[in-house]
Amino acid sequence: MSRLCVLLPAKDERLGISKTLKSVIRAGVSAADVYVIDDGSSDGTGEIARIFEVNVLRNSKNMGKALALSRGARHFDLTARYDYICLMDADTEVCPDYFSVVRQGFSDPKVAAICGRAKSTPHNWLTAYRCLAYWMSHTVYKVGQSNMGVITVSPGCAASFRADVFSQLDWNRDTIVEDMDCTIQIHRKKLGRILYQKDAVVSTQDPRTLRDYIKQIYRWDSGSWQVGEKYGMTTGLARIDWEYKLLMGEGLIFSALYMLLPALLLVRPRVVACAAGMDFAVLIVLALVCAVHERRSDVITALPFYELLRFIDCSVFLYSFWNVVIQRKQIRGWFAVKRY
Repeated sequence: MSRLCVLLPAKDERLGISKTLKSVIRAGVSAADVYVIDDGSSDGTGEIARIFEVNVLRNSKNMGKALALSRGARHFDLTARYDYICLMDADTEVCPDYFSVVRQGFSDPKVAAICGRAKSTPHNWLTAYRCLAYWMSHTVYKVGQSNMGVITVSPGCAASFRADVFSQLDWNRDTIVEDMDCTIQIHRKKLGRILYQKDAVVSTQDPRTLRDYIKQIYRWDSGSWQVGEKYGMTTGLARIDWEYKLLMGEGLIFSALYMLLPALLLVRPRVVACAAGMDFAVLIVLALVCAVHERRSDVITALPFYELLRFIDCSVFLYSFWNVVIQRKQIRGWFAVKRY
């Protein structure tokens, strides 16, 4: 059987790393094939990991996720010793069949990477909204992107690579979204197909406070613009470039219109009221379907907060566009959210 390992960077993750490692080992990966990179933690993260008898490499200073992954892979010589390298976050729990599904995906030699399905661990109204966002993303976008060969992001909490592909990726700090950066590298270098596997499910911890939520989406949005600028995706003509332009252009148009609603309400009150009512009705239907499919009643009970969060999403998206694309600001902060 082809050899598979798990590479897990962790910075101050004592609150969640035990659950992550337990789920990985229960899913069939030997502790000897799990590699934790303690990236300058000050809370005993590495010591907790050692209890599970996994391999631990400690960075004396925080290097950042991308460089930590690169150093860990080199230090343990993972690309030479294994066929597949599965990346995981230290706040993630994998489903029991996760690695079996990943192996099945790699049965096609043309597949360079496997993109798993992230679910939000229930906690409050913010994680209920994130549950809906994840469900819409995977149901509407990921399946189509996989079929057309234009997956833009293989999330860092659920991404697996052929070892020979991993060795050709440039893990650097040019952007603040290493997962999207490396996904686009696979397209640019023509390393193979990126396959979405809906049954490779992970549960991940999302922000519990509004402040952390805003910090996280600002990093994601800013990083997406950075990747587009870095790889010339706004002017490129490859299929992945058109997908990028479609997604980001759609985001800009929707965000601008949504932010203009108060002003438009003064000019065309009936038209705007009707459009807003239809938009919210669609949101209710989607939330109902998501709640049933995901067995999450909190997706319905949190509905009153969704318009506020959509307003925040649109504001942050436009703000990140202004900073990165228009003002050309160099954003390098990681914006790590607090665990709980």
